[in-house]
This record gives sequence, structure tokens and C-alpha cells, in this order.
Amino acid sequence: MSMKNHPHLIKLLATYKYDGKYHLMFPFANANLRKYWDDRPNPSFDKETVLWSVQQMTGIANGLLRIHNFNVTRPLSINGPGNARVQKDAKLSVQKGEEWFGRHGDIKPENVLWFAQNHETDNPRGILQIADFGLGRFHGRDSRSHVNPDTVFSSPTYEPPECKLRLPVSRAYDMWSLGCLYLEFITWLLKGSDEIDGFSNSRGREATATGIDDDNFFTIINDAEGPRATVREQVLTWTNELHSDEKCSLLMHDLLDLTMKGLLVVKSGARFEASWLFLQLNECLTRAQTDEEYMLQPVPRTSTTSRPEQGRANTAPGLRVHAQTNPKRGSVVTFVDTKASVQEKLPRDLVFRTSGTPAHMKTWPTHGPQTVIREVPQFAR
Repeated sequence: MSMKNHPHLIKLLATYKYDGKYHLMFPFANANLRKYWDDRPNPSFDKETVLWSVQQMTGIANGLLRIHNFNVTRPLSINGPGNARVQKDAKLSVQKGEEWFGRHGDIKPENVLWFAQNHETDNPRGILQIADFGLGRFHGRDSRSHVNPDTVFSSPTYEPPECKLRLPVSRAYDMWSLGCLYLEFITWLLKGSDEIDGFSNSRGREATATGIDDDNFFTIINDAEGPRATVREQVLTWTNELHSDEKCSLLMHDLLDLTMKGLLVVKSGARFEASWLFLQLNECLTRAQTDEEYMLQPVPRTSTTSRPEQGRANTAPGLRVHAQTNPKRGSVVTFVDTKASVQEKLPRDLVFRTSGTPAHMKTWPTHGPQTVIREVPQFAR
């Protein structure tokens, strides 16, 4: 199955070697999804905006399905440097049977690109495409790895709890990350981009002895039976706020329910597969295209505590591990309240907020569509 012709996957235009280094050439997007949201801080909750958003969410799910069904020629459990971006206190290994299937490994708004004009769509609002497949190969980062954990880039906000619980990862890793992205997408539609920051602020909590905060969507709880994960209380509270928002329609309720009951589920085996998610989203999209009341008519719910549906656990057990403190965990930062902060201008991906996106990994332009050339290490060819 080829990934070359999917409208919601970035296209590799060319590869070449120059001065002993290997390069990949991609189309240069107008923005990434994070910047798209920030440039439109107060979107209109109208037919065009909502329909486009659901079309893109559905397309992204289908693009991820294409990735997950892609059979690789080399097993993705092969150890090697530069193939994982997780926190130092997390560990990745691959579930048996998952070695031969594709996965993305770093789904986040910064890695979803927006093209205002693209030959694959005639939509005047453009199209979103999944990009940056640099983490497609996971490996267990233990004492046998040649990666220095303190130099590995990370996207801790969107990583699933199995990383911290030392549990094997699978394609379900991407489904958790996609759930985080969808919850922010719905937040943007109902409340605007500033409230995505507010949501992040509400999740922030002290994670290490340094006083640095994390804004994960889950919390690790250590008790007599060992560590386990639970969906962070602030995520449940925020979801209830979205359900009770004055603009929340039946379509928004359905999207929130799909996200919370099928994606942000700490037990990885209970998460929706990409194929089922796409079918469910496509049903929502099909109904929205013919039923404007379903799409736009406000029907806010009374705020109650969200609970997972029967059979879908909101906590997952982990393996017993010794608690460790990582004083160098500088890839997570505390959000500040003022919009004048320099931090606010940087991508929300936590490590990029502090270190800056490397020049050879630019994923959005300062002006006009161009072509981006990404330099890759020789081992990645």
C-alpha cells in the first residue's frame, strides 16, 4: 500500500546527497496547525469553518490509517540512534507483532501542516497534512542504546502513559496523541486559540524537584500496587466545560465523546484503531453535510463528571519501577499567564519552547509557499 498519493500525508519530493550529507525535500507549507489556530484566534462557529474542521479531522484519521496499514520492509523495533523522542524517565519498546507496521510516533499540531493551496484539494480553506515521520521507528531506549537521553528531542505533552509506565508501545501510541490534538482542535472551534493555552495551564503541575511543570493529558499515580496512569482530572473537567459551552452542538458532543471514550483511554488496547475512528468520524461528517442543525444548533449539556464507557478503563496498571528524578528534564516549562510572554510566541511542543526548532527541521515558513529541504543524518537514509 503506497502512502504517496494520500491527500492528508506530506509528499516527499526528492532526496539527494550533498557534501556527504543526505537531504529530503518536501513542499513548504503556509503554516502548521498550531500557527493556523493562532492566526485565527476567534474562529466563527459557522457552517464553513466547522465543516472544514471536521473534514480535516476525518482526513487526518484516514491518513493515519494509511500509515498504520503500511507494511514496512525493516522491523520497527530495530535499535538505533535518533529514533525516539521521549522523556528520560520513559522507555519505549515495541509490542510483539507490531514490528512490521508503520506508525508516526510524534502526532502534534506542529507536525500537521496547512497548505492554503494544494493540487489535491479545491477547498478554498486549504488542506491539512501529516508531516515529520522522523519518529516512525521506535526502539527501547535502555542501557544498550547509543542515544544520549538528554540530547533527544521530545514531545511530552502528547505522549501516551505507556511511555512512563515502561509498557510496550504499538500503533495505539498515535491514537492517544491524536486524541490530544482533537481535544485542542475542538477547544479552538468552541473557545478560540487563547483557551488552548488556558487548557494547558490548567493541566500544568510540578513534575520534578526543579519546580518545572508538565502538561501531560495523564497522571501517574504510585500506590501499593505500583504505578498506574489515569486521565488527568483537569482533562475531564475541561471536556465537561466544552460539553457545556453555549455553542456546543450535537456534532461537537459526538466529537468529544469519540475523543474521550476511544482515544484518551490509558489502556492502550482499549483505544480505537484508526480504521474504526475514521468510520465514526466519516459518519459524523456525512451527517453534518446534510444536517445543519446537527452541526451548528447549540445544545449544551449540564456539566457533570465525565466517565469512560463500560469496558474502557480510565486507569492502566504499570510495571513496578523505582522512582527517579531527572534534574535535566528541561523540555517541559511552566506556562505564564501574560500573553506578552516570549514563551507564548513559541510552538506549544514543550521542548521546542525552550530550545527552538533546529534550522534544519523547519516545518512552517515566514512567508509564502516554498520548498523545504531537511538535512538528515547519514544513519537515517
